[in-house]
Amino acid sequence: MKMKKIDYTEIWKEINEESQNNPDSLIARKIPAESNEAVFIATDFNKNIRCLYIDLSSGIYINQNRLPLFRGLDVAEVNSSIGDYHNRRFLKISQTIPETENIFELFVSDICNDIVNLASFSSLEFTLISSLNEWKVFFEKYTEELLPLSVQQGLFGELSFLESYILKKYTAYEAMCYWTGAKRTNHDFQLHGTAVEVKTSAGKQHKKIQINSEKQLDTTGLKKLFLALYCLNIHDNAPEKSISSKVESVRNIISEDPVALTIFEAQLTRVGYNKNLAHLYISGFSVSKIKLYGITAGFPAITTSMLPEGVGDLKYSVMISSCGKFEIN
Repeated sequence: MKMKKIDYTEIWKEINEESQNNPDSLIARKIPAESNEAVFIATDFNKNIRCLYIDLSSGIYINQNRLPLFRGLDVAEVNSSIGDYHNRRFLKISQTIPETENIFELFVSDICNDIVNLASFSSLEFTLISSLNEWKVFFEKYTEELLPLSVQQGLFGELSFLESYILKKYTAYEAMCYWTGAKRTNHDFQLHGTAVEVKTSAGKQHKKIQINSEKQLDTTGLKKLFLALYCLNIHDNAPEKSISSKVESVRNIISEDPVALTIFEAQLTRVGYNKNLAHLYISGFSVSKIKLYGITAGFPAITTSMLPEGVGDLKYSVMISSCGKFEIN
């Protein structure tokens, strides 16, 4: 199913402007949904908060005890009237910390996009749990600090692959939809039954690849799986080669597509990248070599089917020297 392309940035701009002119009213917009259920994003100017309203009046039940909760978020069932929807039962997800509206607009847009693309609300609770869990990691760790060097390195690899390969073949919007690594999926890029896992190595000899899960090199359910390895050099005091420089490079490529740009900003926010701190990143990265491997029978990997019952969350290393015959030129 092709995802709906919705310009949330423009919608928020319209809502916020109207809300300033009508400070005593809740200003909302209905977002068209595949399921034809009613979903609204809204601004309450007096309280300076952003909200998501999901209509449950068709008999949908959500067990709120199962929904992840975290700092800055309030989830509640409310009876309310929005537009032509009078006295309806809504699930309301709202911001509780003032001055976080920029992040919360990205958050609400992202959650809303997951919901409106559902063919049926029968999977609404599962989708909410999954989406909120993805964002919970960010909200619980969010600080005014820079990303650790290891996270910068990994993000640099993903953005390099996005810039050099995906954006060369697909539209900006398609490319952003295919980049799923920030959502903590099993693979960094997923498109039409094919997946790509991106790894980086900054060691002097580039001897091994760190695998963080038994699912990262698992081909189950895929037509093809590839492993892209970026061998990097790390440079001190090189802001022109920093992660913020790579972010800006990708941002410039997709700048003419506001929907793609919104998805990109949401993905960066998920991994903890704070654009207000971009000028503080001074560690630089350069690519010395790129290797691409096809994950086929015999590739040195540990997958789910190999593990005894009760064993999981596996981390292990693969020696690059053992992968030669699987390399794709």
